[in-house]
Amino acid sequence: MLAVNPALYTHLPYDPGTLTPVGLAFNSPQIMVANKEVPYNTVPEMVAYAKAHPGKINFATAAVGTLPHLTAILFKMETGIDALLVTYAGGAPALTAVVAGQSDVLFDLVRTRVKSGEVKALCITGAQRDPDLPNVPTIGEAGYPGVTSTSWNGIVAPPGTPKAIVSLLNAKINELVRDPEFRAKALNIGLVAAGGTPEEFKAHIARERVRWAKVVQVSGAKVE
Repeated sequence: MLAVNPALYTHLPYDPGTLTPVGLAFNSPQIMVANKEVPYNTVPEMVAYAKAHPGKINFATAAVGTLPHLTAILFKMETGIDALLVTYAGGAPALTAVVAGQSDVLFDLVRTRVKSGEVKALCITGAQRDPDLPNVPTIGEAGYPGVTSTSWNGIVAPPGTPKAIVSLLNAKINELVRDPEFRAKALNIGLVAAGGTPEEFKAHIARERVRWAKVVQVSGAKVE
């Protein structure tokens, strides 16, 4: 990941800062879900419960350094709650633990489990509500805009790529992500089409690197 890996990895075989930003393609927000039996139904209720019962809530997370893991840490930083992070080998076993009641809360892309009623959604981590889950508030609406967090995908090119090539590729990206049919299909799998200029994408990468570097530092996570 362009934003997280520079802080997470001790040694990278490449320098993300030398790559040429072309364009942002997608944002993919996570959903904060909870086991059906927990005694809270909203983020404020969960935070209040956690503060009244320090150490009682545990978050299931995917592997160390993944976005769900780092988002859980960011949430703890922003809310000041005392909650345990339980790391699993991936998103699937972490979700299974929440469904089974072995863990309480999870950040992940679990739209189908929300729709089926296997878990209850507390919020979505994107800046806007998901049209497919219109009753689920954003994390900002729940009172914690600093935890707005998306997995994003974009196109970068090798260092020194001519501006004419970058402009051509950027135009093609924007043409694709503005197509209504494409946007609808992307949204159906949890991808929010983005777009924008290479300069905007470069600024986005820079902001994300600073932001997640702080979270990685607090987490103490490192990958050799």
